[in-house]
Amino acid sequence: MKIILALPILLGAAAAASFIGLSLTPEDYQADDTLALQPPKGMQDIKAAPIPVAFTYYDTETVSDSLSARGLQLSTPVPITDHTISQYCSYYDEEKEEFETVTYCTTSGISNSVGITVGNFNLGGDTTNPIMAIAVLDPAASGITGQIQTAAIISGVIEGLVCDCWADEKPGGFASVLEWVDATETMLAGSSEKTSLKSTIGGLANGVTVTLEATAVSGGYQWSLVILQNQ
Repeated sequence: MKIILALPILLGAAAAASFIGLSLTPEDYQADDTLALQPPKGMQDIKAAPIPVAFTYYDTETVSDSLSARGLQLSTPVPITDHTISQYCSYYDEEKEEFETVTYCTTSGISNSVGITVGNFNLGGDTTNPIMAIAVLDPAASGITGQIQTAAIISGVIEGLVCDCWADEKPGGFASVLEWVDATETMLAGSSEKTSLKSTIGGLANGVTVTLEATAVSGGYQWSLVILQNQ
């Protein structure tokens, strides 16, 4: 999945792999915690309970509170009702090998402590429940300053929308979101063949898949965070 800078967002859905043997290579930079569990004999016919919805449109308020605690502000969500919905809430389905567009989408602006817009937060699905969330950040300078702001936004969205569990789970072996951002930037900076790199983590809560993508731009990187919940 490659972000097209002319559009607000473009997202790719990636399958979760295993935290064990995390490969930090430009060719395969992914992490997940999926385990192949086999039910005991005699229980194969028992239907599993449905996976609960991980997040709803109402959780925008929780995301707003989480970002506010980090010195960031989230504007009131605005529904996208015209043909531009595909620019805000489209994603690439790797199983179908095609782009999918939802029927309902909202977008909110993210601004820093001095009121400068630093990105957007979008939720999309149908009018009842979202199936995807996307945080698209404006280009940030390379290095620790850009990483700190990027990590603050990503942490706020994950904590508000998925769970406040990163410190306990340490998904992918990363002790913090800042470590995750730094590792992704380091790998992309060290690659002479790629302009975009993504890292996927699965299983944080209710089967949610979280993908971080960095795209090299002049002077730094553009970041996007894609969250997909089981359908």
